[in-house]
Amino acid sequence: MTDKVIAACGNDCASCPRYTAPPYEKTEEELRHTAELWMKIGYRDHIVTNEEIACSGCKPENWCRYRVIKCCVDKGIATCGACEAYPCDNIKECFEVTKSFEPMCRKACTDEEYAQMKKAFFEKEKNLSRRRMTLRGYKKEDAASIAGWLVTEEGLYKWSADRYNKFPLTGEDINESYGPQLETGRFFPLTAVDDQGNLMGHFIIRYPKEDDDSSVRFGFIIVNPAHRGKGYGQEMLRLGIEYVRKNLTAARIDLGVFENNPGARHCYESVGFQAYATRECNMPIGTWNCTDMELFIER
Repeated sequence: MTDKVIAACGNDCASCPRYTAPPYEKTEEELRHTAELWMKIGYRDHIVTNEEIACSGCKPENWCRYRVIKCCVDKGIATCGACEAYPCDNIKECFEVTKSFEPMCRKACTDEEYAQMKKAFFEKEKNLSRRRMTLRGYKKEDAASIAGWLVTEEGLYKWSADRYNKFPLTGEDINESYGPQLETGRFFPLTAVDDQGNLMGHFIIRYPKEDDDSSVRFGFIIVNPAHRGKGYGQEMLRLGIEYVRKNLTAARIDLGVFENNPGARHCYESVGFQAYATRECNMPIGTWNCTDMELFIER
């Protein structure tokens, strides 16, 4: 795996030998080795069980010395790097404590293990020194860039299912599709941009049923290819969830992801979406299995 999964504190979970969330599962032997390594480095004072060493990702209810994940969730951001107060004293202390373990890590690890640990834990500041993302309303001029991100036919169908059935897609195609839906007042296309206005990603929010305001659906989720694998997908989704919480009445969000797009599914799971149904989608390039996922808004 080459994509990064950036935790709130800046760790790259995808490189962590403890991380077991799909598609980063570990064998029992690998977990046992990690437990032994954790004791050698000094992270633990004894060899813990595989169940204790395994980690599926940070959650607000989990213990954290620096309370980073809860702070980020409370603020509706994905990482400390997206916070106006970054770097605060709390995250600075986190950086310093992390660095204090590096000499022992270098001593206890093989070269290969150390390279993995360095990528997972000792590049926090690098991982958090990222472009700050915000959401704004979609503009017609965004369409050409979004269409340009869809460089393969398979990528088009992963993004849009059978909504267009045309490749290559043009900006005009997107605007023609969005126009009538915008007139309903129940369709909200959003674009993610950095602090200089550069396009980072895009997705839409819509009410699937005319007579039901309790649930919305996310769709057409895409991140600029130049910025993939850096945690921006997670950040955009967290911003989208916060947008629903603050601006819409829905108590539930759902979305769909194809079975042949495990990276996207992992991104959705990392921000709290859970599978609730599966179905088949017949499209011009074949029949794909789709999983529907949902998340309930906490207010």
